[in-house]
Amino acid sequence: MKPWRFAVLWLVLFIVAVSTGVELLSYLSYLVAIVMSILARLTLEGLSVKRTLGQSYAHLGDTIELAYELINSHSLGKLWLEVFEKSNWPEPLPGRVLSIGGNKTRKWKVLAKAQRRGRFRLGPIVLRSGDPFGLFSTEARVPSEALLLVYPRVVQLPFWALPGSLLEGNVLTGQRSLQSTSMVMGIREYRPGDAMNRIHWPSSVRHRRLHVKEFELDRTADLWIYLDLDARWHHGDGEDSTEERAVTVAASVVRKALDGHRNVGLVTNGHRAEVLHPDRGTKQFGKLMQYLAEVHAGGTRSLQETLVETLPRLRRGASCLLITPSLDRAWVRPASTLRETAIATQAVLVSPPFDLDERDHARRRAILGELAVAGVPAAHLAAGAPIEELFHESTAAIA
Repeated sequence: MKPWRFAVLWLVLFIVAVSTGVELLSYLSYLVAIVMSILARLTLEGLSVKRTLGQSYAHLGDTIELAYELINSHSLGKLWLEVFEKSNWPEPLPGRVLSIGGNKTRKWKVLAKAQRRGRFRLGPIVLRSGDPFGLFSTEARVPSEALLLVYPRVVQLPFWALPGSLLEGNVLTGQRSLQSTSMVMGIREYRPGDAMNRIHWPSSVRHRRLHVKEFELDRTADLWIYLDLDARWHHGDGEDSTEERAVTVAASVVRKALDGHRNVGLVTNGHRAEVLHPDRGTKQFGKLMQYLAEVHAGGTRSLQETLVETLPRLRRGASCLLITPSLDRAWVRPASTLRETAIATQAVLVSPPFDLDERDHARRRAILGELAVAGVPAAHLAAGAPIEELFHESTAAIA
């Protein structure tokens, strides 16, 4: 019998009992209601559920696997159960309606596509059930919290080359580096905490005690990425927006530069200048990706102001990549100054996902022209153009 039909029959029985005054019918209607209420409460007895994440992070566009396991330790089976999860995921995670026998286990998997960058919290898991006829329902929440990070999409950049130094040769600072560089400064005795891969075995054998290499700071090692998040210049929604495409360019450059064993730092603007100092290795990749996963355009702090403020942080001989949708020519002069101070500079101009008017086309051509005169290589990322093609064509052809 369908639940609504049973509910109608019970309601008719109750009305007849009240209108006729027959006590047997009243007792029967009350008894049915009590039995159904008790059954509803028992439906969640002995149930437990857990969820396992296949990974704690993913990149935009990846498919994430969530594995669920429902255990019924009660001897009585459950006729119907609804299992779903609360979260701030961009779309509701698929739930499941099922039945489970006594002392049984049910397992299933849910595939969710990462459609937006950010930090997402999963849980709690909600169990909902009721009596066989749906008159009463009961619900329980299992506190199974999990954190999932969605990093920006990372694409290959075959035509973008790591900027070289404007100085001849590798310029050394005379300062010891905590990171391994291409320049060995000397040999010293091993100290507790030194990395094993720095041990210089010939010296260790010769002195009959462990010796390690010391490295000198290489000024050409730093790559600074400037990501312009001034909200006045960002337009569009989703993956076609200037914000998402600019972040994708930054993430892709981070991946390629770190794979090339470069120190990579990041500077963003918008509300204020945020600086993540250069470093290398998988730890730096995770740090930058976590930051890029949650960063969004906002505020009105311009790229020009940020360049002027952070210029003293850039050492002579470093490299710099500017990623911006800004058509304000004011940032071109500070960018030219970077090159004049022996800092190799590149720029990527990101266009919005709609056609610009002739005035904006002229402003973009003027910026590209001024960058060319200043000797700053620049690429234009047009609306709909593949990011993988950056720096494949000349700026003259694009403009």
